[in-house]
Amino acid sequence: MNPPRTLLITGIGRRIGQHLAAHYLAQGDRVIGTYLRHTSDVAALEAQGLIALPCDLTQAAEVERLAAGIAEHTSTLDALVHNASVWFDDAQCAQDADKISALYTVHVTAPIALTLRLQQALPAESRQGQAGRLVVFITDAQCLSGGSEHAHYFASKAAAESAARSLAKKLKPHTRVNTIAPGLILFHPHDTASAREHRLAQNLLPFEPGAAVIAQTLDYLLACPALDGARIKVDCGYTA
Repeated sequence: MNPPRTLLITGIGRRIGQHLAAHYLAQGDRVIGTYLRHTSDVAALEAQGLIALPCDLTQAAEVERLAAGIAEHTSTLDALVHNASVWFDDAQCAQDADKISALYTVHVTAPIALTLRLQQALPAESRQGQAGRLVVFITDAQCLSGGSEHAHYFASKAAAESAARSLAKKLKPHTRVNTIAPGLILFHPHDTASAREHRLAQNLLPFEPGAAVIAQTLDYLLACPALDGARIKVDCGYTA
């Protein structure tokens, strides 16, 4: 049996982040997770052993406090997963410029700052050429091709892809930095049957995979020491 690992996952309050936290807690790993709002779902994860820390990633001071707080809870960090995300379309951004700022801050600026600050607080080390830490950005399968109604959202996720490549070069060989780029993973409860059917028809594999496939992909990145600066799309063969 492998020894327990320590993972920091941002945005564990719902959907993919919530599943990842539960997945690694169930494996016996130590999981530290950030949340914006404390909910019953966060409380349920805490009951399973999650170390839950509040953090508004749009606030630089809170990101700084988060990095210091992590060091108070652990002396080692095996993985950092930048999962926290915001979703605003272009119409929302046009009405409120703060939403544009939030997209780039949550997806790019805060993850870069947190990654570098944690390297100072909890230095990763290389052992026989292998990295001692994995950093993963959760981006978007469509961010490099874009979308007509979400220019800022996709641009910010594309910037996250670029940030990951730069950090991979900056932090070698002690830290590996990769990205997971999901397509359709989970429908929202308000999605209509016709909307779901239309969306599934755009995939080579027309099914809703669920968050488990992101955990499986992260498991692979954790297990394979030879992946660095890589992007893995998990999108059921999206073709539109």
